[in-house]
Amino acid sequence: MTSINEILVLFQKQGFAEVNENKLPSTIQWKPDIVVSKSKQNYYILYRKNNTIPPIFLSRISNSNSKFQTLIVFEKKCIRKDEKEILSMGISIGYLLNGKLTLKIKTNKKIVSKEVKEKLSVIDIFVSSKQDIPEREFVSERLEMLRRTRGYPFSPPHLIEHDKFEISKLYSYINDTMDECEWITIILEDIYSEVVSYEIKRAIETISHENIFMFVKSTKKCNKEWRAELESIKKLDPPTIKYLPYSDNATLETNLTKAINLRMDQLYKLNKITTTN
Repeated sequence: MTSINEILVLFQKQGFAEVNENKLPSTIQWKPDIVVSKSKQNYYILYRKNNTIPPIFLSRISNSNSKFQTLIVFEKKCIRKDEKEILSMGISIGYLLNGKLTLKIKTNKKIVSKEVKEKLSVIDIFVSSKQDIPEREFVSERLEMLRRTRGYPFSPPHLIEHDKFEISKLYSYINDTMDECEWITIILEDIYSEVVSYEIKRAIETISHENIFMFVKSTKKCNKEWRAELESIKKLDPPTIKYLPYSDNATLETNLTKAINLRMDQLYKLNKITTTN
């Protein structure tokens, strides 16, 4: 078993210097094993003796702060899928194998942010309009947090508040708002909504399917209430929309963060935005 001091020495051999921080940033939601610095960039190191990390913990690490880099050092090689997901979350990876430290460092966030502004347009996101579910505000807050911590080019999410206009004009207003948006997040819970059903159908027709993010509550009642809509999605040929389950806010946060990060990673690659040194 490798000690933390031995890992620190390996970092120092690669030009990193130890940083003795008496006080961690208030936004960090975990305790790093080491803090090191290189080229004026601080790296908060988490050491894992295997090649796994709980998804919710990974999500919290990713969303901690935009002013420092997080680097997870594993003693076993991650499978390609897990490695891709971790890197897509803005987290650097290190492997400690056979006494050697190899690193996959994410590009400095200021450099990435500059490229994003130059190469990507602002993304407007529609949040499905069911009014009386807390998940709706929660998703909106998570999207804003991703914009702030990851530098994603998101406008404030579009949430339609029914009490601000005539209800008879609801569908017209939904159409106008959705036409302004490139992405949509849809949350399905136990109570059926004709309005959300309409939004699903319209999203399938008007929004690129890779930009439709749907989350379905993991209950028999929810799947029964929304059976027709879910079946229509399953029958798409080819199957272009993937919906993800959630049981509570923790799993909703995890799956939302994962889906958004992977989509943004695709856009970065498509637009040749450098994210890894």
